Amino acid sequence: MSAATFLAPFGDLTPEQRRVVTADMNGHRVIFGPPGSGKTLVLIHRAAHLAARHRVDPADYRVVVFTNVLKDYIRAGLDFLGIPIETVTTFDSLCQGLYTDHIGRRVPRDEENHRPDFDAIRRAVFRMLKQTPAVQGSLAFVVVDEGQDLTREAYAILGLVAKHVTVFADPKQRIFSGGASEAQMLAGLGLQRRSGAMLAAFRNSPDVGRLAAWFIADKGDRVEYLAQIRNISVPRERPLLYLAASMEDEAERLAAAIRQRQSLNQRVGIIVPRSNAVYGLSNALAARGVAVERAVPPSRRGDSTWTGVRFDTAAPKIATYHSAKGLTFDAVLLPRLTRGAFRHGEGKDDVVRLLFVGISRATQWVYLSTEEGNELSELDLLHKAAGEGQLVLQRHSDKGSTRTGPAPSGDDDEDDEEEISLF
Repeated sequence: MSAATFLAPFGDLTPEQRRVVTADMNGHRVIFGPPGSGKTLVLIHRAAHLAARHRVDPADYRVVVFTNVLKDYIRAGLDFLGIPIETVTTFDSLCQGLYTDHIGRRVPRDEENHRPDFDAIRRAVFRMLKQTPAVQGSLAFVVVDEGQDLTREAYAILGLVAKHVTVFADPKQRIFSGGASEAQMLAGLGLQRRSGAMLAAFRNSPDVGRLAAWFIADKGDRVEYLAQIRNISVPRERPLLYLAASMEDEAERLAAAIRQRQSLNQRVGIIVPRSNAVYGLSNALAARGVAVERAVPPSRRGDSTWTGVRFDTAAPKIATYHSAKGLTFDAVLLPRLTRGAFRHGEGKDDVVRLLFVGISRATQWVYLSTEEGNELSELDLLHKAAGEGQLVLQRHSDKGSTRTGPAPSGDDDEDDEEEISLF
């Protein structure tokens, strides 16, 4: 993905977005927006604006993102705006740096999982900051993406280490049970209320947005989300759910769907429940002549040769739901939606939120697949969507059915209003 594709110039931002970018640093700010409202885009512009406006050295500010994959995704935009890649970090990496700088060079280890003990590091850093006034406010500012998945303790740390914090968040996209609520975000930063909202969702087509809305549990939140979706100039296409006869059949249809999307020159993202599926499915696709690039953090496999993900190439990307946070693709494919596919300990509510996150990564089209008879129970919502005409349901047994592309949707405004009112 090029800088031009990802990064809209400041002059092309909406008035709401420009106001967030240029807001002063008199007090912390928490900004809420739905998927597609441009939170990550605005975050990068704000970091560049604050650094230039207040002449802040790169060593004195940080851009906190959810994953290293997202860091690769926004790299072109960082280069375009002159933000050094060294300023971009995950929250755990930020804490690890504070630990080694101010506590000790040897960080606590989680020996069972062969990685740093990030919980112990966070606790130690929080204690250090409370007890060391000289380190408090050592960063001029921090801008934070995906703030709904940071803990309450994380906000206390951010409030201590930075003079100013701007957080971008969407509680509907929370995927960790320990993620802070809106009230906890505000309390952690000493705020009484949210600082602003970017109300419009520009990314998702109406068809994608309506499907995603089935996975918002709260009716009020669902109505609000649907009201925020703007009609965008893309072909209207209904999402598709394929019920495969087997894993092999599912892989065949997935490969065909990818080829069809590539023929349309669309950027393709494949999102799966767990890391083992990233490797297994990418190998299955390669055996069918479809090459994909794995977008998973290096620590997942202990691969020291992993050098990041190239988002400036046309190769389809495959990632887990967690690694795909913040990413955007023209077409998103969600295979392997079978019983037991998600991580142990992830309950129904967790899976529903993950499916919302996965679906809302798409701008134009969503393809989902599972094995008939072994379907994820949460897919009942998709059958309801199909009953309302918002999803194409296709079975392996459908005679003569070889189409992997989506069915066109009508573009009548009155039909749109009627469909939205069903929620």
